[in-house]
Amino acid sequence: MNSENLNCPFRFNLRRAESTEVATCGLIQQLLQIGSHDKPSNLCDVTRDACQACVGSTPVASSFVNSVLPSLLSEAAAKVLENEPSGDRRRTERAQALLRISEEAVVGELAVQRPGLATCDVFLCCRDASEATRRSIESVLEQQNALVNLHLITAGPDAQTLADDYQTRWNVHVHRIAASKRWFDTVHELAPTARSEFIALQHPAALSLPNRIASAVGELRRTGADFIGSPMLTPAGEVMARAPTDAFESTIPWPTLVIRRSCLIDLGGFADRKTDQDAELIARAKRSGAKIQVMPLPSVQLHRAWQPPLLGPAPVYHERLGSFRHQAIGYPQSSVPCDVVLPVYGQLEYVAQAIESIFNQQGAEVILHLIDDASPENVDTLFRYWGSFPNVRIYRNSRNVGQYVSFNNVSPYFETDLVAVQDGDDVSLPHRLHTAGNLLRLSDADYFAATMEQFTEADMEDAGSTIKRFRRSYHPYGNYIRYFAMNPTACFRVSLFRRLGGYTDFGGRDRNRAGLDSEFMIRAYFSAARFAVSTSVVSRHRIHRQAATRNPETGFGSMTRAFALEECRRRIALYQNAAFDPRAFGALGRDRNVTQRVGN
Repeated sequence: MNSENLNCPFRFNLRRAESTEVATCGLIQQLLQIGSHDKPSNLCDVTRDACQACVGSTPVASSFVNSVLPSLLSEAAAKVLENEPSGDRRRTERAQALLRISEEAVVGELAVQRPGLATCDVFLCCRDASEATRRSIESVLEQQNALVNLHLITAGPDAQTLADDYQTRWNVHVHRIAASKRWFDTVHELAPTARSEFIALQHPAALSLPNRIASAVGELRRTGADFIGSPMLTPAGEVMARAPTDAFESTIPWPTLVIRRSCLIDLGGFADRKTDQDAELIARAKRSGAKIQVMPLPSVQLHRAWQPPLLGPAPVYHERLGSFRHQAIGYPQSSVPCDVVLPVYGQLEYVAQAIESIFNQQGAEVILHLIDDASPENVDTLFRYWGSFPNVRIYRNSRNVGQYVSFNNVSPYFETDLVAVQDGDDVSLPHRLHTAGNLLRLSDADYFAATMEQFTEADMEDAGSTIKRFRRSYHPYGNYIRYFAMNPTACFRVSLFRRLGGYTDFGGRDRNRAGLDSEFMIRAYFSAARFAVSTSVVSRHRIHRQAATRNPETGFGSMTRAFALEECRRRIALYQNAAFDPRAFGALGRDRNVTQRVGN
C-alpha cells in the first residue's frame, strides 16, 4: 500500500478498502464532532485521490481552507444525517449546519473571482525551543497558496536556538525581546515593520491549518473586511468565534486573528491594558465601524487548554472626529512634507477658504500648487497675494481643461513624495495631511482615503435632509469598486501617480469632471496599490448647485455622468480579465503645453 505522506496533519488511519487507499480525515471528524483518533469514524473516510486534491487545492473565496474541503465535508455531513441515530439532536443540528455551509461554498466557488497571491506577516512569540513550538513554526512556513513573512520573536534564552536555526530563512525575521515583555505590546511595536497589508497572530502551541492564511486573506479581500477570525480546535473541543456586539466580551480567539495592517495602525494599535488587550482591540474596532468577519470553520488547532482573556473593566470610548486612536498606545508621529494641487475655475467665494485650510495644516510642510484654469473670474488679486508666500507655486492654463488635466500638468513640479487633492470648494481639516502622511508611512501604503463631512450651501438647503452628513471611504468588495476612496480626502504617493501614468482622459472637460477620480482609484486598485483607509474625518465637502455632482452638465442623472460611469464599468471588466500596463490608460503629458508655470 502506498502510504506516502501527503503533507496533511489530519490524515490518519490509512488502510485499503477494496482496491483503493482510504484514510480518516481528522479535520472533518473534528468539525462533525464524531469519533476520535483512537476510534475513527468511517463516515469521515476520504480516498487517497480526494486527499491529494484537497492538499493541492487553492483556497476558496469564502471561509474554507480550500476549494475541495467543502465537497468532502458536504458528503460526510450527508452520511452522518443518513446513518447516525436521530436521537442525538446536537449532532444532527451540527451536521445540518455544516451541510448548509459547505453546499453554499460549493455553489459560491463557481461565481467568485480569485484575488492575487495572498501575502501576510505572521507574528509568533516563542519562549522555548520545544518540538511543539517548532511544529507551530513549520505550520506557518508550510502555508499553501500564500506568501508568508514570519516574524519569529524569541523571548528569553530558552528560545535562542530557534533564532540560530531559522535566521537564514529568507522569509523569517528574527526579533529578540526580554522575557518579561508582553505579547501584544510586541506585536504593536513590530506592526510598522511588516512587509504586507495583513498581519496574523500565531500561538506557539497551535498549528495553523495549511490554507489558513490564503483563506483569511482571500476573505478579507473579497469582503473588504478589516479583521477576520474563526473557531479554534482544542483538546477540549471547539472554541467558538462570533461577531462582536456592543457588549465588552471575548468573541474571537486571538490565535485565529488576521488583521488589515493599516486598520490596526489607524486604530492606534493596542491599548495599554493588563490582560485583555485582544478583546479591547476588537471592541474598539467594532465601535469605530471596522468590518469584522468570522469564518464558520476552524483555521487553527491549539494543542493545549484554551484560556480566554481575563476581562478588565469595560472601556469607555470617546470619539474624536471619527477616530479612537487616542485611546490606544499609538505610534510615533512625524511632520509630513506634502504637495497639494488646487485648480481654480470660478467659485472664488469658496477658494480663499480652501487655500486657508491648506495653510492651516498642523504637523505638515505644504507645497501648494495653485492653478488658474482659465477662470471666468479675474484671479489676479487672489494669486498675487497667495503667490507671495514661499511655499506657493503659481500656474496658468491657456484654456480651461479641468482639475485632472491640470493635476497631470503640474506633477513634474512636485517637490515631496506625497501629493493631496484639494478642490476649490472643499475645506481640509487641520489634521488632514498629518493623518494621511503618517498612516501611509506606518502602513507602507500608497493611497490614503478617509471620511469626509458633507455640508450644503443655501442653494441646496432643500436637499439637506437627503444628504448623508458623513461619507466614509472603504476597501473595495464585491461589486462596490467604483467610488470607494472619497476624493476630497485623497492623498497618495507621487511614485504611484507616475507609475499609473496620471489621471486618464475620457474625451473632454465635462466627461473628465464626471468620473476621472473614480477611474484613477479603480486603476490603482487593480494595479495592486495598497490603500490605507482611515475612519478619521479629515475634510469638509461642500454641496452646492455648481458642484460636479450637482450641476446639470456633469451631475447625477446627466448623460455625461452616465457615460463616465459606463466607461468605469468597462474598464473594471478590462482590468479584471488580464494583466495590463496602467500607464497605457493614463494621460500624463498629453496636454502638457496648456499649463505654464508663473514665477519661481
